Amino acid sequence: MKLLAVGLILTFYAALSYGDDPPPEKLERRTPFRIHLAKISVAFDEQTRGHNQVHITFDESQSYAVIAPGDDMFVRKNRYGNQTTVYSEIPEKAYQLSDFEAKQISRVSKGFISTLEEFEKSIKNGDWGKCLYLDAYFPRFLRGFHVMICAAKGSREALPRNALVMEGDYDVSLNSKKSDTRVNMWRESSDKTMKLRIAARELAHHAREWQKKELDNSKRNTEYSYSSDFDRAFTSFVKNYFGYNQ
Repeated sequence: MKLLAVGLILTFYAALSYGDDPPPEKLERRTPFRIHLAKISVAFDEQTRGHNQVHITFDESQSYAVIAPGDDMFVRKNRYGNQTTVYSEIPEKAYQLSDFEAKQISRVSKGFISTLEEFEKSIKNGDWGKCLYLDAYFPRFLRGFHVMICAAKGSREALPRNALVMEGDYDVSLNSKKSDTRVNMWRESSDKTMKLRIAARELAHHAREWQKKELDNSKRNTEYSYSSDFDRAFTSFVKNYFGYNQ
């Protein structure tokens, strides 16, 4: 019994000391609000040692889209089970955005744009509690978005590699000191704050233009991509958000 008691005590203290985050009461206040970002989860391929399928969920229906370097699919969940629709791609044209991929990326971008606008407004108003709350979700989304575009275009170079958010730079947690450190980095420099606001506005603008010219355009030329301005704006935003190369 004594050994059992000691084991339980050690387990308890190990649980308290696990991780680098300080207790929640030592962190700055988070201000909850509704976030319109799609949920993006990335699958890792052990054979290629790279990211492969991207699962995208838009609402609470639990139906989801899958974008991959090869065939894509949509899984619709209902009371009868799962109904899966496969969207095949010709390998030689995997670099092109299919109509299915363009539709899903446009849906993801819609929530992305509204979040960017809310984020820029929060910085302008000095609402750092909302920025801290968003940081529990935004970095993982930005990383997932990058992988999604690369999977859709069948290339790891579809978006600049220096715009890929590093997993070690964030926690999916409302109790992460990394969020405090990042937001304080912005707050302590009016120059950083202004650059981040400009980057957020430009990214929202170019995302809309990309939607209009390509993603939502039924007459688009699949041989040509209109995303170059968006790619540059996305890279600029990520660099300013995380302080990469600055």
